[in-house]
Amino acid sequence: MKIRGNKIKGCRFFKRKRKPALLFFFILFLYSCSTTKYIPEGNYLLDKVNLKIDTKDVSAGEMASYIQQKPNDPKFRLRIYNMVKGDTSKWIDRTIRKMGKPPVIYSQRLMQQSIKELTIEMKNKGYLNAQVTSQIDTVNKKARITYLIKNNEPYRIHSYTIDFRNERLDSLAKNRRRRDEKRLEPGDLFDMDKLETERTRVSKQLRNQGYYTFTQDNLHYLADTTLHSKQVDLTMIINDSSLAIPYHINKVTVYSGFDPLNANAFKVIDSIHYKGIDILYDSVHFLRPSVINDNVMIRPGSLFRERRTEQTYNYFNSLGNIGRISAQYEKSNHPDSSLLNCNIYLTPGNIHSLQTGLEGTNKAGDLGIAATITYGHHNLFNGGEEFNLRLRGAYEFVNGDSADVLTHNFYELGINPTLTFPKLHLPFIGKMVKDRYHVSTQYGAGFDIQKRPEYTRDFFNLNWKVMWSNEKRNINQSLSLLDINYVMMPWKSEKFQDYLDNDVDSLTKYSYEDVFTAGIGYNLIYTNKETGRYRQRLYTIRVNAETSGNALNWIFNLANAKKSSTGQYNILGNPFAQYVKGDIDFAQTIQLDPKSGIAFHVALGAAYPYKNSTILPFEKRYYAGGPNSVRGWSTRYLGPGSYNGDDNDQTNHVGDIKLELSLEYRYRWMKWLEPAVFIDAGNVWTIKDYPDQPGGLFRPSSFYREIAIGTGIGLRIDLSFLIIRLDGGTRVYDPALPDGERWMFLQKNFTKNSAFYLAIGYPF
Repeated sequence: MKIRGNKIKGCRFFKRKRKPALLFFFILFLYSCSTTKYIPEGNYLLDKVNLKIDTKDVSAGEMASYIQQKPNDPKFRLRIYNMVKGDTSKWIDRTIRKMGKPPVIYSQRLMQQSIKELTIEMKNKGYLNAQVTSQIDTVNKKARITYLIKNNEPYRIHSYTIDFRNERLDSLAKNRRRRDEKRLEPGDLFDMDKLETERTRVSKQLRNQGYYTFTQDNLHYLADTTLHSKQVDLTMIINDSSLAIPYHINKVTVYSGFDPLNANAFKVIDSIHYKGIDILYDSVHFLRPSVINDNVMIRPGSLFRERRTEQTYNYFNSLGNIGRISAQYEKSNHPDSSLLNCNIYLTPGNIHSLQTGLEGTNKAGDLGIAATITYGHHNLFNGGEEFNLRLRGAYEFVNGDSADVLTHNFYELGINPTLTFPKLHLPFIGKMVKDRYHVSTQYGAGFDIQKRPEYTRDFFNLNWKVMWSNEKRNINQSLSLLDINYVMMPWKSEKFQDYLDNDVDSLTKYSYEDVFTAGIGYNLIYTNKETGRYRQRLYTIRVNAETSGNALNWIFNLANAKKSSTGQYNILGNPFAQYVKGDIDFAQTIQLDPKSGIAFHVALGAAYPYKNSTILPFEKRYYAGGPNSVRGWSTRYLGPGSYNGDDNDQTNHVGDIKLELSLEYRYRWMKWLEPAVFIDAGNVWTIKDYPDQPGGLFRPSSFYREIAIGTGIGLRIDLSFLIIRLDGGTRVYDPALPDGERWMFLQKNFTKNSAFYLAIGYPF
């Protein structure tokens, strides 16, 4: 019986370990497959390609894009391909072959073509005497190629002049529209890309000054290299001076509601001449005349300016009710041949929209489900107004035992209507900024109710916000002129009230009190958008600032209102919050080559309660840990400082100061799969010494010893429409532990000191 029992235990052990064992043997089998298994005799598998260049001014990663043949990457797809022999009559064999990738066979023709393309590109960059050679090493049916680029001394621009034989044109071409706009300068490399950029700049400058028929194809360079010192005298000239005629706008006609797919159906029922613009309507009066006038930047009598056309496109496209816009110019033969008529065709888009969403939630181990329904009307008052009504419902299955007062399931219901106008509702400055920015004004409200067996919590919100962005949309700003929030708990059970009164600290109790805030806020997002450039440094800067309670405090002071026993002004029976808060966030991605890059992130934030507040509202305090913070800790369970609190209570792991730093190395393994290695550091601290958060106070002399460090690996699965992120992080340095025990990487309790995250999108 003992032997039989041992056999049974062995079977169970085998069953438990069978899947990991099978996976191990599959990987072992996969990597035992030879990559050259099906390479024909006399041919070679292209195993590796290197590129060496003897100048730092030209990126090897950039030049690698001109290599015409590259090896299998990653190799495991080649190994999968080699698992199947030549016969693919069976469906399983065809499936495996599709998962794999056939071997790249070395081609001498493509190698010579690569040398040719690399040489041409080096010359285009100003290295006219560059030499490109190759070295090939063949062994065991594998070929390794090294391309060697010897740049030699480059050619540079000695002088650059613009000579159009026309004083006005010369003056316009030499002017820069923006101070940061680059133009050719003496000493620059004789780079064809830079020359083309200069042609584009000059052409655009002239087309913004009335020269409608002018294009960059009418601009040419004369290059004199007779100085024999690898320097070039460069002159830009006009090929056809007859095209250098300034045009003015004669007439602007807008066809409102025009459908290009059914042009014959557009019958003019009504025509309006509004502030110099002719507006033609069919049976449906799509868009009010005032809205059309506000978004058309092309005016009769003005010079033709390409920039005005682009602004008109951008303004109408920013309206949610526009499906398509087309601006077409035609020359007017009467009364002057240098006049243009502009016809603008506006096609309506989908006026109504309905979006639904279903998601699973996981809050500190409590699973739940949430559903949202959003209805949108994109032309509410026939002026491009956006009305959205968002309904949300959530249900959560809360863990716990019957002895815990925070048990049972709860639900949440919310409604959030918003109305956005495509104009700035501010006196005096509304029209001033219209020509420079995309502007809008949003009014919103919200009501949310959380119902638990222990309490009911209600959230109210009212806000008035103006938003504006520049033409390129790389700077987006918003100003909340009014932001009122009220969190109240109309009902608490006796058992829960007793729990708050006797079993928790003051911070936890405060997090369940009513809170009223009324303030203003500012938000800025800036990102560089030179997406056409390779190896660019993409970065984003976010700035937030807000303050609350100042106007209320001034009003109460002016009215000589009475204060409560705690020395605070009350509104709706509770002290209103008064504080100032500011954040700055910087994230940058440096592309090392087409497949890999380094991303880093720095975030700083600080908030300070004053006058009518002794502590920040719980919703406004900072927290650390989680998939977008310091990975290795669960969300809201790090800090503040060296505070070592209850792992089951989030309310104490908050602070008034935040510092976060992250560094990631990302490698595009496949088109849809991107592994990453990361290291995070950061924490939160309190700005005051709260008794219930010992060790949480920020001290300039010692805060650096309380910066937590975590590291880990992750996978990003790119589904094109979204990125699914899987990260596993572990703690390296835990400031909550005693001195001497804080460094803990790969030590005991590894599982306890690690965390796994499933998230959407990049962490920063």
